[in-house]
Amino acid sequence: MESNDDDNHGLPYPLESTIPSGPPERTQERSQAKRRREVLFLDHIGHVDNPYAALKHIDTLLLIDDSDSMQQCWDEVGDIIRIIAPICIKYDRNGIDIEFVNHRARGYYLTGRSGYNHIGVVKGRLDMHDSVAGIYHNVKPKGKCRMDKRLASILDPYVNEYEAHVQRSGGKKLTLPLNIIVISDLQWDTDEDYFSTLTRTARKLDILGAPRYQVGVQLFRVGDAGREVADDTVKFVDDQIWKERGVRDMVDMTTWTGIPGELSPKGILKVLLGAVRRSIDYMEV
Repeated sequence: MESNDDDNHGLPYPLESTIPSGPPERTQERSQAKRRREVLFLDHIGHVDNPYAALKHIDTLLLIDDSDSMQQCWDEVGDIIRIIAPICIKYDRNGIDIEFVNHRARGYYLTGRSGYNHIGVVKGRLDMHDSVAGIYHNVKPKGKCRMDKRLASILDPYVNEYEAHVQRSGGKKLTLPLNIIVISDLQWDTDEDYFSTLTRTARKLDILGAPRYQVGVQLFRVGDAGREVADDTVKFVDDQIWKERGVRDMVDMTTWTGIPGELSPKGILKVLLGAVRRSIDYMEV
């Protein structure tokens, strides 16, 4: 039986079922002081043999544009996920989180969990865990792309939590840095100010004196529409706009050629860490 719009809570398609894997148990193998030192020197973590070491100290979130315009490049999205998700999962002890612009996991209006958390954490029954491939195949592009609104739903709570931790601990309690990898063709809803949330977040972090790497947003443009965005526009988004608005630059932009074999090791590194490690942001790929 086809569900009506009320059953879908106004979303462009039905909510999908998911079984939360639950947060992992954290061990206290290292002292708080040592972990703080490692986070403070995040930009220097990683070396030739293990360039992804910094991922151990960052929460990684994939935000996937599943709007109508993404239908023509949905296979590309699958290719990208298959390349970068295993690397994130290998190094992030909490697993990675996956969110979509429109799609919501079943139970969202009861639990508040809009996406899929701790993917890759091996704990409990393996058949009760979400998988990257399973999540991807259960979502079909549909609806508009209100990217600014979706980013606000992720970044506003994170910054509020960061501010609360700073106030309660006098700056001594850590909040893991957040790296959001946005996969999109950049065909966003023209009714929005595309960069309102990013500007507000950057300004708030500046006021709080947060480390430069506390939040990073990697815009990974895909599809013919994404690749056809003018170079001047890319440069403006990647650098100039933040200078004009007088806030920190926490955004990086990378372009996907559409050919899996052409995403080089340097390219993968830039996608995963370019928004939080400035030396990688300027890397040629």
